[in-house]
Amino acid sequence: MSNKPRHPHRKTLNQQLAKLFRPWHRRLGIASALLVAMVSISGILINHSNQLAIDSSHVTQAWLLDHYGIKPPNEIKIFQTKPLLAITDNLLWLNDKRILEANAPLISAMVYQQMFVAIDESNLYILSAEGELLEQQSRATGLPDNIEAIAIQKDRLFLKTQEGQFVADAELIEWAATTVKPTLVWQQGLDGRKITAAKAQVSLLSRSNNLTWERVLLDLHSGRIVGLSGQWLMDLVALSLIFMAFSGLYLWQQAKPKKRSKRP
Repeated sequence: MSNKPRHPHRKTLNQQLAKLFRPWHRRLGIASALLVAMVSISGILINHSNQLAIDSSHVTQAWLLDHYGIKPPNEIKIFQTKPLLAITDNLLWLNDKRILEANAPLISAMVYQQMFVAIDESNLYILSAEGELLEQQSRATGLPDNIEAIAIQKDRLFLKTQEGQFVADAELIEWAATTVKPTLVWQQGLDGRKITAAKAQVSLLSRSNNLTWERVLLDLHSGRIVGLSGQWLMDLVALSLIFMAFSGLYLWQQAKPKKRSKRP
């Protein structure tokens, strides 16, 4: 009698399916394991973001900031380097610490009597040596409007506006128009190659101010960081696991030793 299998075509089909399923079973298994690990680890970190200070830790990796489309500030001005005093758009920086977020783009900043003062077109901000906001003056408190520049002469603070020059009293409470116009050196940003590195540092600080590691983890956890919503990410994981379950059962069945039929 012939020993040929009864169904040679079925055996060939089974072998082909096993050959097709086996590599995809491995690949999807690895991918699913990585996705599950990513979601689990990011979820744990998010739950403890406050204790780990992740919610206040800012991203400084340029490639990640580029991925989020966070652009450099429109304007950077360095006023001194030790300690670093700089402005980027409406933010004031002391070394690597943001000490002020102004209502409008800042024009200038300087040291005044062991304090820091900064201006935008409608406000004067007074900060302590540690960078704490002590006072904010505006038109409502008697500050001149349409401010263009700031200067110091003989411990007196001057403002240049579209309506003319104004000088403050010793307590920085009252502002009076000055008819005598002394030769003032209006505060301007530093220039030259020496501040190139400082500008690059401040630019990165300004960009990182818009992105925390907590936000990155939330996007990683939900799949938004790769352009997927959380629903689609979980659907992909579920479909991968379903395929692995069926392909695993099929491969196990094919590898299972065949029972020999007993001869009469």
